[in-house]
Amino acid sequence: MTKDTTDDLPPIEAVQALTEIEGYDEKLTARTFGLTLMVFAFAIAAIPISYAAADSWLTAHEYGSFVLSVLWLPWIVAAVAVTSAIWTTHSISLGRNSTTADDWLLGIGFTIVFFLIATVVLIALGSNITIFIVMGVSGGLFTILLGVIFSHIYQAKWVLLPLVVAGSAIVLGNIFLSTIDLTPTGAGFTTGFLQGTVYFITGWAISIRG
Repeated sequence: MTKDTTDDLPPIEAVQALTEIEGYDEKLTARTFGLTLMVFAFAIAAIPISYAAADSWLTAHEYGSFVLSVLWLPWIVAAVAVTSAIWTTHSISLGRNSTTADDWLLGIGFTIVFFLIATVVLIALGSNITIFIVMGVSGGLFTILLGVIFSHIYQAKWVLLPLVVAGSAIVLGNIFLSTIDLTPTGAGFTTGFLQGTVYFITGWAISIRG
């Protein structure tokens, strides 16, 4: 909207037009955030499933331990790359400067935070719990933390409630799975499916907000 255009509008219509623009901003951000969760749903599901599927034969391989230590990395890098492109498009649509570098730094920072949470959860739950359950509970707590952080950034309720519900569902689901006699492979597949499904549904629900 140019200055000449706003000069031609009566005050009431100008205020209405500005309100619609602000609403568009929030809806586009909500949809972009929802798509981000839907993309990460695949990565979050793929990580434990990949470990569960590959652990048995990688442990017998000469370089298997190294591959296992970085097996999560391609999934996260791919998810960050795709969502970074989505948020760059979001910035362009709103006439803002692209923040691709900031998106990557944010992704790295959140990854570090997740591993810190996982370390605390592992210490709290003890070594008797499978690593997949530890990662699942950590993922749920991390999701709740994301809800708190992004609700503060966006000053919007549409972020906080869905992520708190999603994180709580993931934590409770993994605690329930820990009571079932699952093989490590079964725990990996079940945990991955649980987290991926919750993230995808949550992302879809938030995107509808847009």
